[in-house]
Amino acid sequence: MPPLLRDPALAAASHSHSHLRALHAHLLVSGRLASPSHVAAFLASLASSSSPAHVAYARLILPRRPATLLAHNALLRALARGPRPRLAFAAFHDLPLPPDHYSLNFLVRAATALAAEAAASAAERASPELEVEVKLLAVSAHAAALRRGHAADPHVQSGVVSLYAALGDIAAARAAFAEIACPDLVCVTAMVRALAAGGDVDAARELFDGMPQRDHVAWNAMIAGYVHVGRSREALRLFDEMEKAGATIGEATLVSVLTACAQMGALDRGKWVHWFVRSHGMRVSVTIGTALVDMYSKCGAVAMAMEVFESMAERNVYTWTSAVSGLAMNGMGTECLELFRRMESAGVQPNGVTFVAVLRGCSMAGLVDEGRACFDSMKDKHGIVPWLEHYGCMVDLYGRSGRLDDAISFINAMPVEPHEGVWGALLNASRIHNNVELGKYAMDKLMAVESENDAAHVLLSNIYAESHNWKGVSRIRGMMKAKGVKKVPGWSAIEVDGKVHEFFVGGKSHPRYKQIEIMLAEMSRRLRLYGYIANTKEVLFDIEEEEKEDAISLHSEKLALAFGLITVPEGMEIRIVKNLRVCKDCHDYTKMISKVFNREIVMRDRNRFHHFKDGACSCKDYW
Repeated sequence: MPPLLRDPALAAASHSHSHLRALHAHLLVSGRLASPSHVAAFLASLASSSSPAHVAYARLILPRRPATLLAHNALLRALARGPRPRLAFAAFHDLPLPPDHYSLNFLVRAATALAAEAAASAAERASPELEVEVKLLAVSAHAAALRRGHAADPHVQSGVVSLYAALGDIAAARAAFAEIACPDLVCVTAMVRALAAGGDVDAARELFDGMPQRDHVAWNAMIAGYVHVGRSREALRLFDEMEKAGATIGEATLVSVLTACAQMGALDRGKWVHWFVRSHGMRVSVTIGTALVDMYSKCGAVAMAMEVFESMAERNVYTWTSAVSGLAMNGMGTECLELFRRMESAGVQPNGVTFVAVLRGCSMAGLVDEGRACFDSMKDKHGIVPWLEHYGCMVDLYGRSGRLDDAISFINAMPVEPHEGVWGALLNASRIHNNVELGKYAMDKLMAVESENDAAHVLLSNIYAESHNWKGVSRIRGMMKAKGVKKVPGWSAIEVDGKVHEFFVGGKSHPRYKQIEIMLAEMSRRLRLYGYIANTKEVLFDIEEEEKEDAISLHSEKLALAFGLITVPEGMEIRIVKNLRVCKDCHDYTKMISKVFNREIVMRDRNRFHHFKDGACSCKDYW
């Protein structure tokens, strides 16, 4: 029997008690509730509704002295899968008969859904009390299964593994899995998902590879696990294997693949996913649409991101936030603010992540007053208490614009203890404006809360190097060595014909390095004719100028750029992803390359996008 909520009469029913009674009477008289299974289906349809009145009416008409738990379990199942899984606990306690394995399975599912909701709420800074309450409910569900003698049921067992995974308690998930004598496909898949979600992707892969059969859920869990820990390349390789194996590719798979493409800046692969969705007649849901907006934005294809955004029939707060964030990271501060105002006008309530994106957009574009107004509106207009990230964004906003005194005053007025993001923003501002004393002050504060921050050490070294304070540079290097802090090696990646090529600073291992070397020489020759002079201020060694020029000539982005000039056809953008902030010399160098070679270049560094064209950059040298 199909869900009765799809019945036109029920769909059109108002939320009033009298109308529901009339509908119930109609179904009784028409014989549509003639059997217990039909009653169970009706109850499930009511409980699946988003209307509290429907759920309350379902509880009201439950059989009081049933011979079986068919109707009650149908209600439990619907509540566990519905928008308010917490209600399943009350329904479980009101069972008129001892719970069976179905009852316990649905209760564990409800607890898992609650744990997943709590994990999602954690990103929104939910209260610790809620987290504790959810954990207690989850443990009570497992305890009920043990107490009632149904803990050995295969579905309950796999549910318990998933439950502890949703809680983030991987040790408990492992313990629950170890108790299963002969785990079936569902149990093993649940454990793969638990390990992958918990970050132990190697253990998850070992279990995954040992599975004689794999359903699409197992494939999705493993791919999502790789994406979760940033191992995007392996996620895409596994997706290729999944496709060859003929497994069902659905929305969950494609969202993970799009996220992997976004992490790597693999635009061609992301476009293929978009083509896959259209060619297979898949609906662009809110989830897929949001993932597409995010992928295009993080690949620097802002126009494509906004085209998807504008074409979406339905958008939620995450869709709007992805679009706002995309404009921000691409340096389009004014457009970012305009979209944020559209979001407010559309009646969509922004969340804390939205405001992080807006403030970053203002910071990237130097919109200080507008950024301050947005920050003030968080609490005054939207009732959002600022997070530490918002304070860090404000310090960055003041600092980048040169208003260092305002940045310090803002820090001193903070109602919470400044964290590493605040002091890091002040340190970066000190580098931008070459304020050595302020840099030392920010560094001391930063080291008090995060002593092993490699980027902070390098930033202060840059400040010293630019002022030719080689003793200061040497002291910072000594501090790093004493603490065991190592500078993260720089790398750049470029996608050509669907394949991602990685380059490391000074690296010569690429199969086409000889051609790259010839192109580097040609680039250098032509740029010098246009007056290029290497900017060696950020070289952290007191060596001869010629040696400094040699040191920066093999930065990873220059190697990737040379490879792009060789392989990317004229008229196509050269797209480069870099793991660190681009240095001043490479930034000036790439600007000149765009003019001399008449190429458009898009570079994503750790902070933002740089769109180079005709000798200029979208950041207006403000980064």
